[in-house]
Amino acid sequence: MARIPSFFILVAACLTNACSEPHLDIFPPLEDPALMSTKLPAEKLREDVDAFYFGALERHPSLGEYADHAALKAAVAEIKAGLDEPLTRLEFFRHVGKLTHKFGDGHSMLLWPYPEYEAMKDAGTKPFPFDVYIDRQDQLLIREAYSNKEGGRIAAGSRIVSIGGIPATELTANLQRYVGGETEYLRKQFLADRFFIYAWAVYGIVGDVEMELETEAGTVTVAVSNTEDWQAAGADADADKDFYYRTLPDGTAFLHVGHFDVDPGWFEDFADEAFAAFRDAGATSLVIDVRENTGGNTDTALYLARYVADKPFRMVSKMREKLNRDNRGIMDHKGAVGAIINTEWDDWIDPMSDDKRLKGDTYLLISPITYSSGIVFASVLKDFGFATLIGQETGGNANQTAQGNLFNLPHSELRAYIATRMLVRPSGSVAPGGVKPDHNVEPTQESLRAGRDVEMEKALALIAKKS
Repeated sequence: MARIPSFFILVAACLTNACSEPHLDIFPPLEDPALMSTKLPAEKLREDVDAFYFGALERHPSLGEYADHAALKAAVAEIKAGLDEPLTRLEFFRHVGKLTHKFGDGHSMLLWPYPEYEAMKDAGTKPFPFDVYIDRQDQLLIREAYSNKEGGRIAAGSRIVSIGGIPATELTANLQRYVGGETEYLRKQFLADRFFIYAWAVYGIVGDVEMELETEAGTVTVAVSNTEDWQAAGADADADKDFYYRTLPDGTAFLHVGHFDVDPGWFEDFADEAFAAFRDAGATSLVIDVRENTGGNTDTALYLARYVADKPFRMVSKMREKLNRDNRGIMDHKGAVGAIINTEWDDWIDPMSDDKRLKGDTYLLISPITYSSGIVFASVLKDFGFATLIGQETGGNANQTAQGNLFNLPHSELRAYIATRMLVRPSGSVAPGGVKPDHNVEPTQESLRAGRDVEMEKALALIAKKS
């Protein structure tokens, strides 16, 4: 599963690197592990629903631009009305987690019950083992070819008809409600990226399970066993790496950046090494792949942008922040709870010196799950004309939320993550929608079956045409 790390980055996405304060600590342990098996009374659970809802209202800087407030409020009332018996944290998540999609923001969500998930794996139960893709026709597809030591084989592009007797259409329609994102299509792409998490959390799909597949040869049933070890067959040696680079025979440099949630010092060394190798190889074009990049911190994105910039640039043009009891600064110097602070962004950055930059055209591969600081990076390259963008429009807005605050629901200790900042893209445009590619290209079931990378093919075709 080459993209497993990226879903952790989504909840870590923030404008700064500070992550040590309680409201920025992503996965703190439970105060008492026994809470995992405790059934909480219904009245306490209803209070937790309110805590999630009002916690979002208190923190989000632009909730009215993302959520239908009437629909959100109605969903709160409906969920509370359905809580009439004691539930465990995991059982409760299956109710309250459905509020997440009502916020309409990929940086505002309820995290899955991560202690229970880790305990399940520690006990020897394996999550759903296959990497999946959801296409424009809502087909749930096996993204890569898989095999196991017992001789089992699954072809890339096989369509999942059902898992454990549950139709795939029901799985994707329901599970996307537990995922943050501005649009249903984006939520489904994020769902595909962490399908195994939500399949476990909502439906208990782990271990031994039957899967019905539609293949080129017909419909087959695959019995997935907890004792089997499925591996992606014939995958690129670099496919499981978040960061790698190579130089292609035609003088094209290729850089894969799986996320920006990495120590800035390490990333600077990696980028310096990569671009030195590109220059030594005489590379004349550059392809950067951020299709799986769901963000992280902006320091790493900024450093990479300096290598492709040919003039001074800024990462954003404006920032809006809503103050709450956790982010008012030392001695509450920023202002009162509920205050909105609007700031013009005047931090202009110089590109790398000419002796370090790669001279030539840059092509950026993007996708619907390019998100957070991945979107900020893409918008910089788009707005300043530093690259030609190839792929699909980002599912998240070009003007991104950021700097999430985390807090526990008081009784269940389920962890919520709510954005507190809004960033306006460098151009200053507030037009709705994501960052749009210059060339729209997207995978199909046929291209997956053929093992083709259609976005990379397009980049190489444009390079060949220009040269």
